[in-house]
Amino acid sequence: MTRQDAGVPTAEKKTVHLMTHNAYGKSRVRLTKVTREKDMHVLHEIAVAIQLEGKFERSYTEGDNTEVVATDSMKNTVYVLAAEHPLKDIESFGKTLAKHFLDSYESVSKVTVQLEEELWHRIQVDGKPHANSFYGAGAEKHTARITATKDKVDVVSGIAGLKLVKTTDSEFWGFVRDRYTTLVDVKDRIFGTSVEAIWQYTKDGADYKKSYDTIRATILEIFATHHSLAVQHTLYDIGQISLDRAPDVSEITITMPNEHRIPFNLEPFGLTNKDEVFVATDEPFGLISGTLKRNQG
Repeated sequence: MTRQDAGVPTAEKKTVHLMTHNAYGKSRVRLTKVTREKDMHVLHEIAVAIQLEGKFERSYTEGDNTEVVATDSMKNTVYVLAAEHPLKDIESFGKTLAKHFLDSYESVSKVTVQLEEELWHRIQVDGKPHANSFYGAGAEKHTARITATKDKVDVVSGIAGLKLVKTTDSEFWGFVRDRYTTLVDVKDRIFGTSVEAIWQYTKDGADYKKSYDTIRATILEIFATHHSLAVQHTLYDIGQISLDRAPDVSEITITMPNEHRIPFNLEPFGLTNKDEVFVATDEPFGLISGTLKRNQG
C-alpha cells in the first residue's frame, strides 16, 4: 500500500479532485527582544505568523514530506534571525524572515509574514524617560504584513486597537428618515472609537518607522481637533492629512467603529441628566471604513 492509499477505503477512490491552493505555517510565535544600547534599552514584543506556499502538493496527496519545512523549524528561525539581525522595526524584520525562507528553500515560492507588536512606553521618572523600565499601552498594537515572492515584496503596515474618545465637538444629524428611524438628531455627543488603520507604500525600502509615527500622531491630532459631523467626516480628514504628511505612503484604509455612549434617563429618579451620565455599550455598534489613495495627478 502506498502513502496515497493509506487510510482511504477502496470503495471511496473514484474521482481525483484538484487541489487549487495550499499553504501552511506557524502562528503566534512570541518573541521578546531587548536591544541593549549604551544608555537606553529598547524593548520589542512581537507575535509572528508565517505562511509558506510552494511545491508542497505531495505532502497533501501522498503524505510525502520531502519538501516540507517543519513548522517547528519556522518557529526556531524567528528566534535565530532575531539574534542575528537588528530589530529596527517589525516591517524590516518581517522582510528578513520572508527573504530567508525564499532564499533557503527551493520549494518555497511565496511567503506571508504577519507581525503584531505589543507596545511598551517608557516610564517617566522625575520627568525623564527611564532607561530600562516600561508600562504597557493596553489594547493598541503595531501590525505589519509582508507578502514576498522571489520577484516582489509588498509591505502593509498598520495600527490596531487605538482606543479614542472625545466628550464634545461631535454631531450627527440630517440623515435619512423613514418608518425605521428612531434616532434623533444630535448636535453634541460623545465620540468613542477604536481605530484600525493599514497602509501601503510607494516604494520598497520606505522609512517604515517614520511613516508609522507620523500616521499615529496624525490620527491622535485630527481626532482631537476635528469638529466631527459624522464618523465618516473625521475618518476622511485623518486619511487626507495622513497622506499629506507621510510621502512614502500610497494608500491608507481606516476603520472606525462608533462605540456608543447613550445618555441615561434620570427622569424616573427626579433628576435631570446634564449630559454627564451615560451608558457605555459594546454592541451593536456602527462600523465605518474608508480607503484613500494618493492622487498622482
